[in-house]
Amino acid sequence: MNRLEYLAFLCHGSSSVLDVGCDHAYVLIEAIKKYGVNHGIASDISDGPLSIAKKNIINNNLIDKIEIVKSNGFENITSSFDTAIIAGMGGILISNILEQGKAKINGKKLILEPNSDQNIVRKKLMELGFEIVFEDAIIDQNKYYEIIVAKPGNVKYTKLELDFGPILLKNKPEVFVKKYEALVNKLKNIIPNINDSGSKNIKIEELANIENMLKGI
Repeated sequence: MNRLEYLAFLCHGSSSVLDVGCDHAYVLIEAIKKYGVNHGIASDISDGPLSIAKKNIINNNLIDKIEIVKSNGFENITSSFDTAIIAGMGGILISNILEQGKAKINGKKLILEPNSDQNIVRKKLMELGFEIVFEDAIIDQNKYYEIIVAKPGNVKYTKLELDFGPILLKNKPEVFVKKYEALVNKLKNIIPNINDSGSKNIKIEELANIENMLKGI
């Protein structure tokens, strides 16, 4: 299952799904055609992706099922939804979108796929009163992705859980383990060649944290 299909699959059980930064609306189309979603909102900040999304929606005979909204994050979203997807963006941007839209995501299910800074997203979820209920790591087209699903809940995560993911730490999927084993090897190779003591100590600490995580400490 590729990344977009996985995101669509995770929409099962939802009635109305908002895709923030919908790109070409592939996820919403799959969610409605295969996974029981009744209604979709395809949102993007740019006209180009929305134009392609509209063509794809029409080609799949879903014009009555998916509405198209030009919006910066949640700003122009007025239709109701029970699930929001934010995928394929950096973690800092996703965190900013969540913060700015916190009134509209209250009580919602969130499906997030930050392609960097996952720890920042997890911290923002905790701050906004969300609990991470599912995580997975996948490889799609030779790229590593982490997917996070969150629902309302008050939890306090440790730094280790924020850095690596509370559920990923527990389950340690093969893709996740291989990613960090490769990072360990990379750090061991580069640390001896770092001359600046401050930078070197940071990398040594990073290496120790990852090694301890992999050992289950």
